[in-house]
Amino acid sequence: MSCTHEPSRERVWEKTEFNAVKLHPFCIKCGTLKNVSSSKGKKLGYFISVLSRLRDYYKISEAQIRLIAKELESNEDFQDLWWISYERQKKIFIKVVKKYVNVNAQLVESLL
Repeated sequence: MSCTHEPSRERVWEKTEFNAVKLHPFCIKCGTLKNVSSSKGKKLGYFISVLSRLRDYYKISEAQIRLIAKELESNEDFQDLWWISYERQKKIFIKVVKKYVNVNAQLVESLL
């Protein structure tokens, strides 16, 4: 991550993912709004464990798992738990998995 977020004392009104309006703290360094929804982002290890469970259903090589993990690691937005929601992470994860593995998106989502 490029910024070590520090919350401001002030808050701004902003829409959430579900179109509710809430007060959000923001980072005093970069200005990024903090996710205040109940849908908190998860660390990369959670998604790697989902990949290992996916191996029970599809034949996935170690190389494919490494490629998926590397792409998720390189995506700064995916790993920035300050602002990203779990719902947004799911969309990114499914898109990346489908890029490397010919798998049904509904199966991947059921494992999340």
